[in-house]
Amino acid sequence: MLTQTRTQAKLTRWTEILSSCDRFGYLTTSQIQRLHNLGGRRNTTRILSDMGEFLSSFREGETVWYLNARGRKEIGSQTQRRRTLHVQHTVIRNEVYIAYRPEQWRVEYTVKWDDKTIIADALFRVKVGGPYTFLEVDVTQATTQNERKIALYRGLCDTGRWQARNGPFPEILYVTVSEHRRKRLTELLAGMNARVLTVNEMA
Repeated sequence: MLTQTRTQAKLTRWTEILSSCDRFGYLTTSQIQRLHNLGGRRNTTRILSDMGEFLSSFREGETVWYLNARGRKEIGSQTQRRRTLHVQHTVIRNEVYIAYRPEQWRVEYTVKWDDKTIIADALFRVKVGGPYTFLEVDVTQATTQNERKIALYRGLCDTGRWQARNGPFPEILYVTVSEHRRKRLTELLAGMNARVLTVNEMA
């Protein structure tokens, strides 16, 4: 009976990890470790190695995991993923989720008004009824792209339309990859309810 219980617990954990990989797309070893409270790094690596038939992986600073065809079939996922240039962006966005564990989390959140559109990397709030945050992940965007997007956020805030429907305008949280980019973004966001963090500060 003890063996059966252990086997069931193992299968449950595997299913939970596969479901997280499906939900978040790409997760690093340390992200899976924290999401599923797997204890030490060694234990996490062992579990993920045991699950190798269901997962593909590659190195991007550390090992990044995602569902392979067998893993998708195991949990009934239709979403096929491959290694792309967008992976680092997704991993950083997932890092924000793990840091805040928000109760509401919507990726690629679109706001339209007049003839304008903003697609935030995520809209979240830590507690239902609490303040919203727009998340932007900045990895390789040109300064002009960031300038345009921040100008759109300013314009949306100035219309008052968000506030009329949803309450206070969200804080804008930018997470970027270097101190240089952080300084530039901080300048662009001057006067707004905004923060800029580097990835290292999220860890």
